[in-house]
Amino acid sequence: MTPLTQNSIEEAFVNNEALRQAAANVSRNVVKGFYDISHVVEQMGFALTSTTVEQRVKGTMFLSYVLQEIPKDYLDCKQLEFITTFYTDRCKDQHSVIPAVIDGFCALLEMNELPESSAPKIMEAFFKHSSCQSHQRGERAKWFKILKVSAERFEKALMRSGTDFMFGVINSIDGERDPRNLDFVFSFMPDLLNRFPLFHLGEEMFEIFACYFPIDFTPSRDDPSYISRDELAHKLSNCLVAAPDFLEFVVPLALEKLQSDLIVAKLDAIELLRKAALKFSTKSFSEHFDAIWTGLKTEIFPGSDNTDIVTAGLAALRTIFEKAHATPDISHSHQTKVLGTILSHLTDVNQRLYNPSTAIALVCVAGDPLFAGERILDTFLLKLTTKSAIIDGDGEKPVSPTATYDDEQRIKVYGIMSQLFKITAIKNCLEKLNKSVCEQIHADTITVLRFNIDANAEKQNVDLKYAALSVLSESVPQLSEKNRALLYKVLIQLITHNSLELECVELLELLGACYPIEVQSNCIDVLIRNFTIYANFVKRKVLQHLLRLVIHAAFTSRILNLVCHYAFDKNISQDVRLLALEAINMLLNSDDTRLIVDLQTNNCLISKLAELALGDTPLALPALEQIAAAFSRIEEHLPVSEQYIIATEYLSQLKLQSAEHLYVAKGLLSRLHRDISLDDFFEWLLNDLTMQSLSGDVVGKDKEKLGTVARELLCILVNRAEDNGENRKHLINLLALLKNKIKEENKMAVETMAWLAKGLVISGSEVADNIIETLIDLLEHPSLSAVATRAFEIISTEYGELFLPKVKFLYKQKLFHTVLTKLGNKLEAHSENYLVAFIFVLKTAPHAVQKMNIDKIGPLLFKSLDCDNTTMLCISLDICQRFVTAGDEHFLRHLNHIIPSCLQLSKYQKSMKVRIGALSLLHDITKYPTRVLLIYKLDVVLELAPALDDRKRLVRNAAVRTRNAWFLVGSSDTN
Repeated sequence: MTPLTQNSIEEAFVNNEALRQAAANVSRNVVKGFYDISHVVEQMGFALTSTTVEQRVKGTMFLSYVLQEIPKDYLDCKQLEFITTFYTDRCKDQHSVIPAVIDGFCALLEMNELPESSAPKIMEAFFKHSSCQSHQRGERAKWFKILKVSAERFEKALMRSGTDFMFGVINSIDGERDPRNLDFVFSFMPDLLNRFPLFHLGEEMFEIFACYFPIDFTPSRDDPSYISRDELAHKLSNCLVAAPDFLEFVVPLALEKLQSDLIVAKLDAIELLRKAALKFSTKSFSEHFDAIWTGLKTEIFPGSDNTDIVTAGLAALRTIFEKAHATPDISHSHQTKVLGTILSHLTDVNQRLYNPSTAIALVCVAGDPLFAGERILDTFLLKLTTKSAIIDGDGEKPVSPTATYDDEQRIKVYGIMSQLFKITAIKNCLEKLNKSVCEQIHADTITVLRFNIDANAEKQNVDLKYAALSVLSESVPQLSEKNRALLYKVLIQLITHNSLELECVELLELLGACYPIEVQSNCIDVLIRNFTIYANFVKRKVLQHLLRLVIHAAFTSRILNLVCHYAFDKNISQDVRLLALEAINMLLNSDDTRLIVDLQTNNCLISKLAELALGDTPLALPALEQIAAAFSRIEEHLPVSEQYIIATEYLSQLKLQSAEHLYVAKGLLSRLHRDISLDDFFEWLLNDLTMQSLSGDVVGKDKEKLGTVARELLCILVNRAEDNGENRKHLINLLALLKNKIKEENKMAVETMAWLAKGLVISGSEVADNIIETLIDLLEHPSLSAVATRAFEIISTEYGELFLPKVKFLYKQKLFHTVLTKLGNKLEAHSENYLVAFIFVLKTAPHAVQKMNIDKIGPLLFKSLDCDNTTMLCISLDICQRFVTAGDEHFLRHLNHIIPSCLQLSKYQKSMKVRIGALSLLHDITKYPTRVLLIYKLDVVLELAPALDDRKRLVRNAAVRTRNAWFLVGSSDTN
């Protein structure tokens, strides 16, 4: 232990680092008990009482450092009281000493045993003998922290000092300008103001914050403690509404700033009003509502040109209404004032004030759904009343609605009413609305639905009918029995209309949930009973509407029986059976796994689908496609054990030369779990699928479809196969067969090989390299080169619906490097096929891989821009654009090649997409430094002239944008 002497202390006064080190040593000795803290103070007496200011500063700083190093729970109450007395006495010292005193206060206030009486002493001494704003920013920040900690720890003691503490806080904050300090002050002051009464200091405290409002501050991006203006404004507004005493000052302040020409000031003022409505009591706030409404009305009615201001104003008004809703008298008073302003404009759709009126009306409904909703509905009802009562007699038709509103106006009105009903439903007030008013509105909308209902679709106003349906959908619980009875008949007419494609699904579903017995007898039973007599167009609509009702237990069995009857029974026509199979797939497309499993469990769908497909009655390919899709959707939701049983049961029965059997295989294999091994069927499936992909038992388009299905299944099969010796032997034998077919110039063999390669590449099999080498050799074949080029597109393209269970990590990178290595010098050859094949592979390579190999692929991309292959040009331009957008240096060095190529392609007449791509690339090139672009500027501007007159509008737009960008090159850039 080094004795604590005057000499040892003086040695530490050399610099701040030595001072800190010595303080740390002393604190350790104090903790170890070698000497007491009072002994430290006594030994430092020479410095603390020195006539030299510098000596006193260093002495006080040394003691403060010692306190900072001592554990917070070490010093007892008496010791801390002694040290507090010393520091409060130091407040009388010269101004230079005070920063060290503030450090001491910070350390003291963190001590666990600091007496309650110490905090008021510290505050009194500092407030009396010093001023916060006379110190540097750092010291002010520490003092603000002292205020925060003191208020949190010693609230009762400070409160006993009356208003002295709050007066000192006011003086400390007054005049602060540093945004970092203000950010801290604005963060803790709301809590402090919430706990300490202000008494007569309310206005003075408010003015301390009001002088900053609205915040005028542009943050520096270089500031490590970045503070945004919006953040600061948010915290300031919290301070302005923190104390109940502030209400009489905050509203006038907000309304004054609301008249500013600055958008940011208006937004801050509106947000302040919104927070005031939340913070202050409804009764006290309501006294200012007239002035607030007058101020907000200027901004939202007819409305500011700035949408942000209008949105903020409506949000503030809604907050005021929602807060007032708990006090009906006040709420109704507010609503009456606002509705009195807007209701006269609400029904005149052609007025300029209609849109702002509707926005305010919906805000009123959100605040007080019943009071506002009923008055708004009454207002609309005056002009919605039809000329005659609704007629429901046989042979009688409803008359046209009155001409008070034309169709477009009525659509707007229905839209507002629909939103009104939706809001009241959210607020759980829908069923409390006036039933008589709702009944009349429903009658009007049903009349609109019935009007001209028997006419052809061309004569129907579909938008108007959708608007009417929306009103009814949002207010289903309010539909009267009389209106429901008529509505069911209207829905039947709309659903069974032989040319009108109008969906009533949502309304029917909501009705089914509320009134299941009525819907079953009036809609479902009617549609099912007459299903056979409907045209196929109507049948499809009926199924679409009924399927949404399956989730309701009351309707499930009846609807499923209908679908299954027309899907699986005998003597059903092909077109109707197809509709039923499509309906099954609509059900299976649900995100509800439980529904799908229940459908399979309760209806044995897979068994029925297989029986239908493999039965004696031949099916068309569209029906088989639906069966395959249903198979795969059911299977992927079943447990692995059930999938295995189903797959092994049906695979053994299949003969893949038949289209029906092939599609069943597609359904079985498309989504089969990857853990299920097919090794027992591998050789057979491989051979039969290969034969099907090379030939078929039907001709024309069906043959092409069957071949595609077979090749996709081959891709899935080899991808999921185990990489063992037996399977590899079968693969090698298959490749030998395909190579022999290729010698016979069989194009299907090349395409089959491509699909095999795709599955093997993605699974990471080494056999894929052999296939790719074979395909590369075919790129110069006189008759197979085109299909060989297409093979590389098949291998690299991602097919979203193709489920390949085994995906090798980084397989795209490996494919890229494999093709690049095997092509080698062939890419420099005159044959364009090599380049096209490589570009297909390059397209799917990750950008990071492209960038790493830019020196190799760059020249190839530039070469591809000079070729006459539309597909390749589109890909190459897209890749080049990604590099140019990122400011790649390699492309910067080769602008002398890219720019002429793009100018030439901007006139490429075979493809509009190529022309637009070239123009977009030219546009992005302007992001390169001006000094590099200036030499090209004149040529580019002149050469782009023909593109401005292109026959395609999209090309002309791209040309104008690009030419403008080049015209501005060098106009304001200093590079």
